[in-house]
Amino acid sequence: MKILKLINFLPIIAIVGLTWYSLQPKTSHKTLSIPQNQSGSIEIPNGEPDPDETANLPEYEVIPGSIYDGDTLRVRSSKGEVLKVRFACLDAPELKQSMGEEARNYLLWLVNRGGNKVKVQAITVDRYGRTVAQLWNNHGLIQSQMAIAGMAYGYDQYKKDCPNWPAIESTQAQAQEAKLGVWKLQGGGQRPWDYRKSN
Repeated sequence: MKILKLINFLPIIAIVGLTWYSLQPKTSHKTLSIPQNQSGSIEIPNGEPDPDETANLPEYEVIPGSIYDGDTLRVRSSKGEVLKVRFACLDAPELKQSMGEEARNYLLWLVNRGGNKVKVQAITVDRYGRTVAQLWNNHGLIQSQMAIAGMAYGYDQYKKDCPNWPAIESTQAQAQEAKLGVWKLQGGGQRPWDYRKSN
């Protein structure tokens, strides 16, 4: 008799269990290790663009020696077309600023680790004729990789030109909390846009 009562309650127990499971928060995490003198790893929650988004983007080779700073480089297509690319979403310290050389070197490292290949999502052209773009390599959105290491600032003034602005905000917040890169400096350092105005 007790067994029959238990069997009658099984569907109710199953429903309660499934309801509880469906109400649990779902999160996806990627782990990005920070090289050189920055230890530990940081998780990028829910901000990284879906790799499928990049499937149809054109792939370019980064031209050797073209990475002048942490947010500008030149790329060449398989047909020989050359683009000078200014990163959307970010502004990296200028070379003469604190962390300027580190930002450039970190971008070099990211590009090398991606086999010197990037996928380019062109967004607009700036007043200097540079293609403003989001870039991906086989490790994800390069802008997110720069932001999470504290090697650039989210460029709030131009966030309308940044389709993946939430990824930049979330990765930058993690770098700030961990005091990585520019966030080790007093007050987060002088912002590059302020540096350019004063110089």
